[in-house]
Parts: sequence; C-alpha cells; structure tokens
Amino acid sequence: MQIFNKIEHQNAPSCVAVGCFDGIHIGHQKIISNMCTYAKENNLVSTVFTFPKSPSVLLGRTPERAIMTQSEKMKTLESLGVEKCFSIDFLTIKDTSAEEYIENILLENLCAKAVFCGFNYRFGKQARGDSEFLHDICNKFNVQTFISSPICYCDSVVSSSRIRTLIENGEISTANKLLGKPFSVEQTIVEGKHNGRTVGIPTVNQNLPPEFVTPRFGAYASFAVVDGTRFEAITNVGTRPTVGGVNKNIETHILGDFSGNLYGKTVRTELLYFIRDERKFDNLTELSDQIKRDIKFIYEHNIYQKYFGK
Repeated sequence: MQIFNKIEHQNAPSCVAVGCFDGIHIGHQKIISNMCTYAKENNLVSTVFTFPKSPSVLLGRTPERAIMTQSEKMKTLESLGVEKCFSIDFLTIKDTSAEEYIENILLENLCAKAVFCGFNYRFGKQARGDSEFLHDICNKFNVQTFISSPICYCDSVVSSSRIRTLIENGEISTANKLLGKPFSVEQTIVEGKHNGRTVGIPTVNQNLPPEFVTPRFGAYASFAVVDGTRFEAITNVGTRPTVGGVNKNIETHILGDFSGNLYGKTVRTELLYFIRDERKFDNLTELSDQIKRDIKFIYEHNIYQKYFGK
C-alpha cells in the first residue's frame, strides 16, 4: 500500500473511502471492504482519505483517546485491500470549504470516480458538509456515492466513541466484538524490576502510549503476539501499587513453556477479557497467589477459546 502524507495529484481513476477510521471497527471495515470490492470490479484504485488524528482532538474539543497506533492503522487498511492511503494532517485543510473539499481534493486531485462514507460523515470548514451534501455535489459530476447505514450491536450504533467507553469501563470483550478483533497495544518491551521472577511469575513490561485510551485498571486474559506467534497470557493494566509503581503500564505474564529474551522486541498485547480490578497486595506472595487464581479462572471458563481463541 502506498502512503501519502500530503495531497498529491493522481492520474489513475480511484474509488475513495473517507473518514477518520479510528480503530477501524466493524462499521469502518464494511465501508472500506465495500469500497475495495467496487474498485476491483470497476478497475479503479482503492483509496482511503483519512487523518492521523481526529479533527475534534486537534481543535481541542475532545481529549486524545486513540484506539490504535498509526502503524497498526496502516497495516489494517492494507490487509483490507487498500492500495493507496492519504493520511493528511487535518490542520492543513481545516479552512477548506465543503464544496472545495469535494471538487478540489476528492475529484480533481484524487481523481475519484466513486466515494464511500458513513451515514454520519462530516467534512469541510466548521464541518458544514454531510453525506447528503457529498451525494449532491458528486452527482453533479457523475461521481457515484455510497453512504453506509449504521451498524448496531445490542440496539446501539457501533462507533469509536462507544468503543472507547467500553474499553475504559473494562467491557473489553464487548469492545472486541465491535472492533472485530482484540483491542491491542503494540509496544517495545522495556526493562522492569524483575519482581515477578522472585515468585515464579516472570513478566514483560510495556508503556501505554500517552495518546491511547486507558483500559480499566486490572487483570485481563490476554494474548501476547511475538514474531507473529500468539501465546496465551495474563496481563495487568495499571500502576502496580503492590511494588510502589506510579506510571501507567502493561505487565504481561506469558503462560506455558515460553522462553526467550523479549527486551527491546516489539510485542502486541491483545486484551480479551476483564477478570478483576487492580488492587494493592501486602506482599508479592499474595499478588502471586492471586495471579494463580486468575489463571485458574481463565482456564475454568475457557476464555482463550471463547474470546478469539486459537
């Protein structure tokens, strides 16, 4: 997939999906997959026009609570079949009118012959453009528009904001259903205090990206993905109060007979199921005993098989 960080004129006719696509949840996947299918059937270049950061964040209206890193976003788009992605700093086009956005950016520069978006898509200066306006302007130029209907789960619309709230509340298994994949953090393993080794439960540590949504502090059934291989694991998200921790981090114990030095490697930690809240124990032995009970709970309830199991 080709990635562009600025608007560049394209000669090949394209089919364009537009949106922020934070998390690329099942609603986003539907829009992008439909776009890619249409592009293939009509000999067009499958293209996404998006932003690395939400306009509402850049304009100071909402705090940043990203669901995935930009690297993971690009990988996911490519896996869906996208050939070109324009990931543009919103501030460079924030004063572009809705009509100019369509005519100058989508039609003239991206050479769009069809445009796909969600039902609630807003664009242009002060977000004055909507999906109906997009349809009307594109229609003048004989450009097809496809507006996706909302996807609902448990009688509520699937949205990035809903997923963020679920993650923050520890409802991770429901968030994963809306994402269509496990919520994950892909970060480099950093040096820890090696406290877990002293009680027979060695762990690896990752920093939680500051721009990320913060999962509810506590213990989770998880997967650790190392060099493409998925291992069953148990993860604590929080500050590690038992050992006097302060900063937010992710601490994972990989189950089974895993061995190897992971320091400096990039590992993807996938959260599957919230087990319990983080709390301070009197000593490491008490913490170790609780983790063993947590692991027993995971296997008794077949968590790995039930939630994105092998």
